[in-house]
Amino acid sequence: MKARPTFNTNDTAFKVDLRNRVDAYFSSTGKSRHADGRMIAKTVAYLSVGAGLLALLLSGVLPALAALPVTLVLGLVIAGIGFNVGHDAVHGSYSGHRKVDAVLGFVFDLLGASSYNWSRAHNVVHHTFTNVPGTDHDLEPGPFLVLHPQPKPALIYRVQHLFAFPLYAFTMIVWVFKKDFVQIFDRTMTGRGPSKRGVASMIFGKLVHFGLFLALPMVISPYAWWQVLVGYLAMLASVGFTLAVVFQLAHVVEGTQFPEADSSRRLADGWASHQLRTTANFSQGSSLATFFFGGLNNQVEHHLLPGVCHIHYTALAPVVRACAADHGLPYLTSGTFFQAIAAHVRTLYRLGRPMQSQPEAPTFAALAA
Repeated sequence: MKARPTFNTNDTAFKVDLRNRVDAYFSSTGKSRHADGRMIAKTVAYLSVGAGLLALLLSGVLPALAALPVTLVLGLVIAGIGFNVGHDAVHGSYSGHRKVDAVLGFVFDLLGASSYNWSRAHNVVHHTFTNVPGTDHDLEPGPFLVLHPQPKPALIYRVQHLFAFPLYAFTMIVWVFKKDFVQIFDRTMTGRGPSKRGVASMIFGKLVHFGLFLALPMVISPYAWWQVLVGYLAMLASVGFTLAVVFQLAHVVEGTQFPEADSSRRLADGWASHQLRTTANFSQGSSLATFFFGGLNNQVEHHLLPGVCHIHYTALAPVVRACAADHGLPYLTSGTFFQAIAAHVRTLYRLGRPMQSQPEAPTFAALAA
């Protein structure tokens, strides 16, 4: 197994200063780092709407053609549940209590993705080695896309900016039926195999998911089995498209870097400054974006403070920005949601070309201008 990269120690002062400023914020406001009433209300709202839409579909009161768009809306709500509930819970930032977070994190399993596997691939690998080619598995979506600079990408990638978004609709389908089963036995992620409990939890979660979204509708709804299957796949396509787009806007946009380790497997930056160079925000200040994306529009804050509930990211953003500026470090933002989409499309276009012919990505100064 290829040795993991190691980080420099040149950002210790920034990490200490940021920790002190964040501690001061919570001390002065008297707030907990975890969920508050707003977060609990969001959780109840999302779970209630999701359960209501599923009950509507199970009731069979809608004609099949009318039920299909409802499955797409259910997919959007499911993505929102993943962003707002499951994501914080699996990071342990929802309540700070292991058992409570584990129960809430199981919504990932209900939605088809193993929370155990996600904690290994996402929390451990992606949040440590963000955007490091060959280590961050999020940069390796398969043979259909190139998400980091390569010497000579195949000619087909010259037009990947045109077909990437349709492919994103397959994200959750691949995740449910393939990705979890491959990654759980992948020792390159954490250096060790899965625990027996982890494997059991993944299998149990898959069974519950298939029972809830496939078996139950086929048994109690009036729709034909093939109509249920079409609706199920449409729901997964809606979930996958939404998840993929939001995740890509965090790291594969103009301004973010893809650091390579040197011959001794050492990265140039420390962990915290590495996160600042590889992560970008979008739609900052938008209450609607924060409500739906679960604070993932503030990815910089999330990557630096993964143990803090996302309900606090908007308030902490000025603290993080000021601290980064004081230490001469970048604070990347892509503007509005649609500006970030455009930045992602341009980045896909650039990455589809040989490294030597790629135009230089905009600097932080250019992005902030």
